[in-house]
Amino acid sequence: LLRVLDLSWVKFEGGKLPSSIGELIHLRYLRLTDAGVSHLPSTMRNLKLLLYLNLDVHNEDLIHVPNVLKEMLELRYLSLPLKMDDKTKLELGDLVNLEYLFGFSTQHTSATDLLRMTKLRHLTVSLSERCNYETLSSSLRELRNLETLYFFYSPEIFIVDHVGEFVLDHFIHLKELGLAVRMSKIPDQHQFPPHLTHIHLLFCRMEEDPMPILEKLLHLKSVELTDEAFVGSRMVCSKGGFPQLCALNISEESELEEWIVEEGS
Repeated sequence: LLRVLDLSWVKFEGGKLPSSIGELIHLRYLRLTDAGVSHLPSTMRNLKLLLYLNLDVHNEDLIHVPNVLKEMLELRYLSLPLKMDDKTKLELGDLVNLEYLFGFSTQHTSATDLLRMTKLRHLTVSLSERCNYETLSSSLRELRNLETLYFFYSPEIFIVDHVGEFVLDHFIHLKELGLAVRMSKIPDQHQFPPHLTHIHLLFCRMEEDPMPILEKLLHLKSVELTDEAFVGSRMVCSKGGFPQLCALNISEESELEEWIVEEGS
């Protein structure tokens, strides 16, 4: 009769989550955050009433996730592992009730699975070299209720300047955007959502100063540039820019030598 089970940080023998987990058919909430798991049993397909499933396990090895999530039609929250093996192929297109989806990977899941997830409000996408950007962009266009969107490139590859293929201005409800993809310069301000309030740029290695664009996004309240988001030496915040900014985080930008903040910025 168990409804809620939190197995965070639990270490399982041989890295195997016991198949008996499938007997807990009334589970609504299952959390495996940082659990020592490398094998998930196919009996998880029995957990059809789950609303919350967090598979963000701690594992230096690749984990195989059986294709059983497609049967958990009640899911509202799903967090997938950061590292899944090449054999993992997930079908998520029927999870139309999802509101939070973290770790969606274009390597292990078809971008078209997003088409029917129109209730999504929070989404993080892990991009792979196999990604079809045209398909991904058209699928994302259906997610008009998104409030938070993060793009990450897979750690083992480098993606260069593909962010220019995303036009994000149709996300009228998007408030928070994170970009961890390589790009030589930031997109034009007209490509950003109209009411964006927070942006986080990391690992972008932009060569052009992003401030002339960012300071024109009138609703921004916080900006983060971290982990070599910018590899230029000079940054300028001009007069009248960032009219609503409350928080600014600039860190791990080793090439930055000169930062000019004009009066009134």
